[in-house]
Amino acid sequence: MLGPSAHIDTFTRDHLPPPEQWPDILLDGFDYPERLNAGVELTDRLVEKGLGDRTALIGNGRRRTYKELSDWTNRLAHALVENYGVEPGNRVLIRSANNPAMVACWLAATKVGAVVVNTMPMLRAGELAKIVDKAEITVALCDTRLMDEMTACAKDSTFLKQVIGFDGTANHDAELDRAALDKPVTFTAVNTGRDDVALLGFTSGTTGVPKATMHFHRDLLIIADAYAREILEVTPDDIFVGSPPLAFTFGLGGLAIFP
Repeated sequence: MLGPSAHIDTFTRDHLPPPEQWPDILLDGFDYPERLNAGVELTDRLVEKGLGDRTALIGNGRRRTYKELSDWTNRLAHALVENYGVEPGNRVLIRSANNPAMVACWLAATKVGAVVVNTMPMLRAGELAKIVDKAEITVALCDTRLMDEMTACAKDSTFLKQVIGFDGTANHDAELDRAALDKPVTFTAVNTGRDDVALLGFTSGTTGVPKATMHFHRDLLIIADAYAREILEVTPDDIFVGSPPLAFTFGLGGLAIFP
């Protein structure tokens, strides 16, 4: 039985497979509350626990603490809601190579209750269009260095209405960055349900049209609370580095969620 939902746009819950097709999901020992926002748990909650001064991300020649990441994502969340009208349950595509700004955009979109679709930077307009059409994506956040194919996709798209550029370098000089610049560093995140879909992970389409796997907010946390804690035995002094794209769910886990 699914718990409560905060999604105004109910597309993802409406498209979950029927319950009789679900596997048995064994959650003993992972007793998350009915209301849970993974973006908050990975940023603001860690600051509340006194970890704000610890390094969260290293990239583009600098280190960012958990407090800096919390402030950054909260400003971006304000911009997504107030400047671009993103509502809980809307699908938001992110197009970028691995960089701290992509992590910040993903976390910010998660905080506002959106369903994030991280995409591989090598995809071309036609390949992006298949994902946009299947998930009925209306908003895309794109590293300005990769805008050409994203813009071409939007030009002919029935669904994609906004393509918003962000700066994947350390300069913070793009449309989304400027919109977020003067926003507050606190944000009341959407009180999503633990069973609200937070992420759509698309296959590459090697067997036909790409297909999406649907991941709840609790799913994003359980991979850290189980695999990273129990198998990898991660400690606070560990530093993670790797080559998997953040758009690949193992890359997102290994480089952003596990640590």
